[in-house]
Amino acid sequence: MRVVFFGNGAFGLPALRRLATSPHKVMAVITNPDKPAGRGQRLMPTPIKEEAQRLGLPIWEVEYLRDADFLSRLQALNAHIFVVVAYRILPREVWSIPPSGAINIHPSLLPAYRGAAPIQWSIMKGETTTGITIFRIQEGVDTGDIFLQRAYPLPYEWNAGQLECFLSEVGADLLLEALEGIAMGTIQPKPQPKLPEAPYAPKITPQNTRIQWNSPAEEVYNFIRGLSPSPKAWTIFQGKRLHILQAAKVTGRRTNRPPATLWQENGELLVSCQDVPLRLLRVQLEGKRPVSGHEFAQGYVKGFTLSLE
Repeated sequence: MRVVFFGNGAFGLPALRRLATSPHKVMAVITNPDKPAGRGQRLMPTPIKEEAQRLGLPIWEVEYLRDADFLSRLQALNAHIFVVVAYRILPREVWSIPPSGAINIHPSLLPAYRGAAPIQWSIMKGETTTGITIFRIQEGVDTGDIFLQRAYPLPYEWNAGQLECFLSEVGADLLLEALEGIAMGTIQPKPQPKLPEAPYAPKITPQNTRIQWNSPAEEVYNFIRGLSPSPKAWTIFQGKRLHILQAAKVTGRRTNRPPATLWQENGELLVSCQDVPLRLLRVQLEGKRPVSGHEFAQGYVKGFTLSLE
């Protein structure tokens, strides 16, 4: 099939690579224009643009998806289907163009975790099963009919970065399976199940990444790994933001210390939650490099008992 690929983020890289070496023909790769980044505000391409250049694929940097000239050029490609991975919400004017529509790789078992951050929220909510859904883009966010869906165990110790890497790879495999089924007519889309209590995955903001230490340690542990390695869970230590990059539960013991109490014990950095403590394995103080919990304890906590906010 003739395919147009829409993507920006690194999650779409395996899918783009698989498509480039598949029997399908990638007619164009649509991505955002370069944007200034870093201290020097140097123009930086999206990960998808960089990979498309390496693969020798035609690249279209598009700012306005409803631009008449863009829509005309897109129609002229006569693509059979659009593939959308880690991109923006497509308007009807775009997804209605190809005869087979537009399909998306979504890293959750829809209708669970519709929204901007399904990987992060599935971990933060303590899910033990995750998955990939290939669905047809229609009106509404992540509400379209499902072509393929596959579930996988979610390891207890994985963070969001590890889960994203895994799901991007298996999602690329499932995408090719879906494209083959659509081309051969062996896969028919089915409506998503009606689950009124399905959890949602809203955008991650600075407001919903702050740690609430008066929660059970299990919830705090899931919260931390769901936001690692980015955008990072945080708390306040002596007036500065302290990012908690990695933690572990201390099993088999409780503490009578108030939540958010920070102390050192046998070289380990501990913090109290509602029930049992957490061991802080890797942290990063605002303006500093990441360090181990032991290093931080030696430099800042020493023999004191301190409080986080």
